[in-house]
Amino acid sequence: MRVLVFGASGGIGRQVVMQAVGHGHEVTAFVHATPVDLDLPGLSVVTGDVLDFDSVSAAVHGHDAVFFALNNTRGGRGGTLVEGVANVIHAMAVHEVRRLVAVSAAGTFARDDKRLTLGFRAMIKTVLRSVYDELEAMERRIMASDLDWTIVRPVGLTDDPLTGEYRVGLDGSILPKAVRISRADVAALMLKAAAGDTYVRRAVTIGY
Repeated sequence: MRVLVFGASGGIGRQVVMQAVGHGHEVTAFVHATPVDLDLPGLSVVTGDVLDFDSVSAAVHGHDAVFFALNNTRGGRGGTLVEGVANVIHAMAVHEVRRLVAVSAAGTFARDDKRLTLGFRAMIKTVLRSVYDELEAMERRIMASDLDWTIVRPVGLTDDPLTGEYRVGLDGSILPKAVRISRADVAALMLKAAAGDTYVRRAVTIGY
């Protein structure tokens, strides 16, 4: 399978790249300003701006699946996720690429869910409010498309190693008593989602 990874220099995107190469896929890493310091067989790197449709379209052409793993929670440009995913969806339609797997976050469309900790609910309403506004707008764009999409909502992220042991909620709701999960395990679920039909047109949560 030929796969394209947007946000390949980020924590989850990098894990998707490494694991996809390890599974024998032909991988293209799409990066903007931060290079991908990986020298792996079957890996190509292209530089571009997800907000520029022409560069996105050129990158999407010829691939079988697309991973959208941008992280816009650390001072990124507001609107990047929404405008970027709109360009990706358009390019996939143009080039007849069907499979899209994107990263969001637990709590999307469920900001008052009491299964989230009180402290995290407070953060969503204050310092993370604009982040969640954008995540929800991004998800709406994806869900409105006719692609074979999957949205993955991790409970929280760590840099711990891959375990392969995690829980998945198929209806997108908050997992009870879930704790933060490694970026490696999130990437593993994303690759699993791209390879089969179980998670097509679903928003799924993941946690330990």
